[in-house]
Amino acid sequence: MGIQFGTPPGALPVWILASAGALALLALALRHLEQRRRARLERFAEAGLVARLLPGYDPRARRPLSVLALLGFAFIALALLQPQWGFRWQEIRQVSRDVLIVLDTSESMQAKDILPSRLERSKQEVSALLERAPADRFGLIAFAGAAALQCPITLDHAYFRAVLDAVDTNTISRKGTDIAAALDEARAILEQEQARNSDYDRNARAVLLISDGEDISSNAVRAAEDLAKVARVYVIGVGDPNGAIVSMPGWMTQYRGASSKETTHVSRLDEDTLMRIAAAGGGAYTRSQVDAWDTEQLYNRFRDLAAREVSGELRMRMINRYQWPLLAAILCFTGEGLWLCAMPWLRRRRIARAAREGDAHA
Repeated sequence: MGIQFGTPPGALPVWILASAGALALLALALRHLEQRRRARLERFAEAGLVARLLPGYDPRARRPLSVLALLGFAFIALALLQPQWGFRWQEIRQVSRDVLIVLDTSESMQAKDILPSRLERSKQEVSALLERAPADRFGLIAFAGAAALQCPITLDHAYFRAVLDAVDTNTISRKGTDIAAALDEARAILEQEQARNSDYDRNARAVLLISDGEDISSNAVRAAEDLAKVARVYVIGVGDPNGAIVSMPGWMTQYRGASSKETTHVSRLDEDTLMRIAAAGGGAYTRSQVDAWDTEQLYNRFRDLAAREVSGELRMRMINRYQWPLLAAILCFTGEGLWLCAMPWLRRRRIARAAREGDAHA
C-alpha cells in the first residue's frame, strides 16, 4: 500500500530537510541544556561525590525526557506532511454563480488617466476576477451607443478570455455611451436564461457594470431597477473624477473638418451616476484601484451570493492520515510529562533500595 504526502511534490524534499534540520537543532539544544545542568552539579561537588551528596541521583533517569521530546516533535513534523494511504469514495460537488460583465467600450474608455488606459484597466479587472472565481460562469456584453452580447454565459474561461482580449473601442459601431441600453440587454439575456432553467435563482446571478459613467441617456437608474428583479448589479468606476482629455478618432475628423479643440473633450469619471445605478440594482459600487483591493471587495460580495450546484460526481481520494502521527506526538508529550512526575518517586525508590543494601552489608 503506497504512502503519499499532502504537500506539493516539489516542496516535499524541502519540508523533509527543514524538519530534519529543526530536529537536529532541537537535539543539540537539549544536549546543551543537559551539559549545563551537569556543569552546575559539578560546581557544587566533584563528580565522584555527587552520588553520596545527592542520594538517588542517576543522570540516566533524564534521558527519556529528551527522547520523548524529540519523538514528539518528529511526529508533529510528520503530521504536517499530511501522510495519506488507503482510498475512499468522495462525492465532489461543484457550485457556480453567473456573472454577466457589461463593459463600456465607448471612445472615452481610451483615456489614459488610468494606465495603460481605462479600457485595458477594465480588462485587467475582469481577468483578476476570473482568477479568483474559477468555478463561476461568465458572460460579456460590450456597449457604447448600443449594446451587444459578445460572449454568452459560459464556464469556458479560455473562450471568455479570448473574446475579452478582442474587444476594443471599435467593437460597437454606434458611438456614444448608453448605459441604459446595456443594462436592458443584460436583463433580456438573464430572462432568457431563466426561461431555459426553471430553478434559476436571482440570488446566484450578478451583473458587473464597468464604465466611466458618461451616459447619453437618463434612464440608466431606471434600467438598473428593472435589472435588479433578475440579478444584483455591481459597478466598477474606471477613470479620474478630475477628467482626462479624449481625442476624436482620426477618421471622424476627416468628415467633420473640425479644429483640434473641437475634436477633443474632457472625460470625467461620473461616480454619482454609477453609485445611483449600483444602489438601484441592489449591489455595490467601487472605484478601480491600482492594487487588487477593488477586485477583492467584489469577490467577497460575490461569495455572499447564493451558489447553485451545477454538477456532482464520485471520485476516489486517498485518505489523509495526519491524525495518527499527531496522536503519537500527543502520547509522547504526555509520556514526557508523566515521566517527569514519576522521577521523584523513582528517586525515592533508589534511595530506599540503597538503604536496604547498606543494611544488608552491615
